[in-house]
Amino acid sequence: MATRVLRVFAASFSCAAAARHRLFVGGHGELAQGARIALPDYQRHYLGSVLRLKPGGAVALFDGAHGEWNARIDALDRKRCELTVEEQVRVQPALADGPTLLFGLIKGARLPTLVEKATELGAAQIIPVLTSRCNARSHNPERLSAIATEASEQCGRLTVPSVPDELPSLEQALRAWDSSRTLVVCDERGGDIESLASVAARMQVDGVLVGPEGGFTDEEFAAFDALESVRRVSLGVNTLRAETAALAALAVLACR
Repeated sequence: MATRVLRVFAASFSCAAAARHRLFVGGHGELAQGARIALPDYQRHYLGSVLRLKPGGAVALFDGAHGEWNARIDALDRKRCELTVEEQVRVQPALADGPTLLFGLIKGARLPTLVEKATELGAAQIIPVLTSRCNARSHNPERLSAIATEASEQCGRLTVPSVPDELPSLEQALRAWDSSRTLVVCDERGGDIESLASVAARMQVDGVLVGPEGGFTDEEFAAFDALESVRRVSLGVNTLRAETAALAALAVLACR
């Protein structure tokens, strides 16, 4: 009897674990009970060749608008992957995602890491910008979007943060910012500046702007001070690397 119970438990656990393979399917059809979803080749390859799932297997689907749904794999071979949406397991929340993250473009492996972790911390938009002291001058938006999608699938969030194709200058980003929304700029120079935690405790913070490795110039700080919607804040006494500052700021806002 005990052996049979253990076998039933193991089978149930296996099915539950299988259903936790999550895929973002935005643009591949609206999620609803009974809907049929045809996956593109890269997701077909992932399910069949990486996860080695078979027809009859279970996956979880989300599209950023209709919550999360369990789905059954109906067909999976070298040419096609088709699924049937079965039941909704999570409702899309009415509240919006977290703040927008704007940051001076950084180079190397730290950029993908920043995008991945910012996604996990709930950033609604991830916008690299060109500042005077940026060491990097170009990026790969398709790769960054793919990283954000994979991070959303793995961390359990129901949306994927957007990464724009164009790389705006700091001036363009500030001009495009909605003046009714509060943008905080992380000021690494020290001095008598209010902490981000203190600001976030009493008001809505809609965006975070972090400088590149060399920080912002005096002229850039002057441009910030000329905008009513922008506030300079401190992240503490230590000088943080650009990606550390961005993630520390998002972590503070995520814990409000």
